[in-house]
Amino acid sequence: MSILKSRSTLVLLLALFAAFQVSACSRATSRADSTTTGGSLEEQILYYTNKFRQSKGLKPLQLDETISQQARRHSRDMANGSTGFGHEGFEDRVAYVSKKMGRVGAAAENVAYGTLDAEAVVDGWIKSPGHRRNMLGDYNLIGIGTAGKGRITFFTQVFIKH
Repeated sequence: MSILKSRSTLVLLLALFAAFQVSACSRATSRADSTTTGGSLEEQILYYTNKFRQSKGLKPLQLDETISQQARRHSRDMANGSTGFGHEGFEDRVAYVSKKMGRVGAAAENVAYGTLDAEAVVDGWIKSPGHRRNMLGDYNLIGIGTAGKGRITFFTQVFIKH
């Protein structure tokens, strides 16, 4: 019985992953040429995130290094397997940011992984209602982190209202 339950859980997780990959991969999966938007993969993610927010009449998010350090650490931990894919430790990341920066009014997080470039991962988040809600939320700061494992990249966005 527990084997059947474990298999059902595994099938569900694989189906969710496949659904996200299909929605996130609506364009080629090669890395974006950094000359297109300039800067690192993290800066490109910021560009596409703020471009989307601007299209909805929202102010751009400011990239913050303290928050980005937490996002990078989470992406790295997912990539090396020391934490599972998801939001494990999110409360700890927000507590750390609060300790370093002062009171945090609100926080949210988006994660993803795959063979995606910046535009594709942001497009995937836009197409997902929960991730889209985070991107359009009442936040003013963002931390972005990426980490690779072979051809796979793990992505984290942490949104903060400060």
